[in-house]
Amino acid sequence: MPWPWLFAVMSLCALSPGLQAQNDAADFPVRNMRFVVPFGPGGGPDIIGRRLAQGLAERTGRNVIVDNRVGATGMLGMHEVARATPDGYSFGLLNAATPVAQVIMAKPPLDLARDVAPVVQLLRYYTIVVVRPELAARTAKDLVDMMKERPGAYSFGSGGNGTPAHLAGELFVRSVGAKAAHVPYKQITTAISDVVRGDVLFICSAVANVAALIQSGRLRAIGVVGPRRIAAFPSVPSFVELGLPDPNVVSWTGVVAPAATPLPLRQKLHRLLRESAAEPAHAKAFEQLGLEAAEGTLEQFGATIRAEVERWGKFVREANIRID
Repeated sequence: MPWPWLFAVMSLCALSPGLQAQNDAADFPVRNMRFVVPFGPGGGPDIIGRRLAQGLAERTGRNVIVDNRVGATGMLGMHEVARATPDGYSFGLLNAATPVAQVIMAKPPLDLARDVAPVVQLLRYYTIVVVRPELAARTAKDLVDMMKERPGAYSFGSGGNGTPAHLAGELFVRSVGAKAAHVPYKQITTAISDVVRGDVLFICSAVANVAALIQSGRLRAIGVVGPRRIAAFPSVPSFVELGLPDPNVVSWTGVVAPAATPLPLRQKLHRLLRESAAEPAHAKAFEQLGLEAAEGTLEQFGATIRAEVERWGKFVREANIRID
């Protein structure tokens, strides 16, 4: 074969993986998809994940099977994503808890920056402080006064060491100069139930976890951990309004895929998920859960994941937080 022709054939072979990925993305999806949700059924992440799965299924006409893989604050589910076939048909829900888990685990099963690839950051949200309705404290400022009057006498709950509820609670207590014991539970739903019963004083939770209980009157929201009120509960004042320090705890939810998933497939999935989440019915449902749309490219989401690992790694080392 003449050398020019040989060079052309070799060049075409070198380009073929990229061309194949482009072709695959153009047709994607042609079959059902699996969406790994690395938290238990019924909690905030599961509610969000199932809503995203529903929207994606409506958008594509393909079934999206939610696969709950629970353990290690999301790390076991992420490990399942990392070892899946990188063809665009397996992806997983990632939220702010899991980068923290990577830092505080002695031997994490994966490195989020290396073993999974960003697809899209869809939502962000502030946490909200909730107490049982019978508690005398009407605002988060009243709660601070209670804790300062009896240092160390009260406790707050979370879904485990290193979870957003734990970090938000620790930052809240530390920022106001109070003392309260942290009580970690295996599931956020159990911790919330103990707030309802009065076994722990409060919890700093994502609104998605507690919205129904607030609306039914079984819990009372007394403050938004952040600079402003949220649309889901506009009558609840923010920490800044109450004159309390803002611990700067902004949680987020996104989607990642196996690390080797071709960029064109991730870009297609990025677009489909954004479009489905923006559908009026889904956008309204997210708003009612205290969630806001998050903008940005998939590359920016990757940068966010790396920054979160660095930020919370420093905090958990300073606070000496360890996994249960």
